[in-house]
Amino acid sequence: MTVRGDTFRERLALRTRLAPVPAFESLAGMALSGALIAGVRLGLFEELARRPATAEELASRLSLRPDTTRLLLDGIEALGYLRRRRGRYAPTGRARRWLLPSSRRSVAHFVASHQDYWHWWASLPDVARGGPVVDHHTAAADDPYWREYIMGQYELARFSAPELAAALPVPDGARRVLDVGGGHGWFAAQLCRRHPGLRATVVDLPGSAAVGREIIRTAGYGHLVEHREGDARSADFGADYDVALCLNLIHHLQPPEITALFRRIHAALRPGGVIAVLDLFGDSDRSHRPDAAASCLGLLFHLTSGAAVYSPGQLTEWLRDAGFAPPDRTRLHRIPAQSLYVATAT
Repeated sequence: MTVRGDTFRERLALRTRLAPVPAFESLAGMALSGALIAGVRLGLFEELARRPATAEELASRLSLRPDTTRLLLDGIEALGYLRRRRGRYAPTGRARRWLLPSSRRSVAHFVASHQDYWHWWASLPDVARGGPVVDHHTAAADDPYWREYIMGQYELARFSAPELAAALPVPDGARRVLDVGGGHGWFAAQLCRRHPGLRATVVDLPGSAAVGREIIRTAGYGHLVEHREGDARSADFGADYDVALCLNLIHHLQPPEITALFRRIHAALRPGGVIAVLDLFGDSDRSHRPDAAASCLGLLFHLTSGAAVYSPGQLTEWLRDAGFAPPDRTRLHRIPAQSLYVATAT
């Protein structure tokens, strides 16, 4: 996200530093996030997809305030997610593709879950002063938070899971997959689908495992993937696995916890087994401008878990200390910011 001018004078004002850019950046980001989240959580896109409506008609159908509804619809239209014809609003193709729950590409749950992030970001000054981080993984197992969070992660996983399954080398004769902190279990399910004979065990926290179990059962993959409750930092994984998945997990852990986790995964693998680590990685080189995605998400991970975005060099060192060979890297195109690293247990 950036501030850009629509006219020559606006662009000139930005280039000559006459416009107070921080004022726009601090406000516009909240407006964009707030409008999209509210639109999804209020069901505006679904209702307008069923039947276009004026602001007053939509407010009546959803029992909303007409004035607030009009302002919200205008804001969402300005963002390109709604179009207006003869006073009636309808979702654009972009909204139908990404924000309708009925779409197979929907990320509506993921967007809706970001409402929780607002108070997390508000606590950043307190964390910087030495206050506690926000550990959202401590929510009770029956907290509705888990459904929204894991469903959102599942929506994103649908894009990269087939690509990951195709890129991950599976040892000949492999039968068992360990998915540590795998939540929804979708990565494991797609890997098992691609390699007949594979069966997966997902180990995750109770609240996450409960939602993941439902996702897998609804999709008809219960014969391929089972969920076991346990904390990735302390659970007994068992032994004799051929493949271990550690996907989007290490950014929630401290370096000593990562080293210990990799050693326990190594102990759970057969000789020649492989570990796959998928995550967002940063560059430890401080001589150039940091990557925007890695910096922003690294700050979020620190705020919510006290951890960080780590570098490929750190990952290689942790894997080596745990008994793995140097990893091979593969870029995933569907989620460009992420990289897949695969290493063999020696």
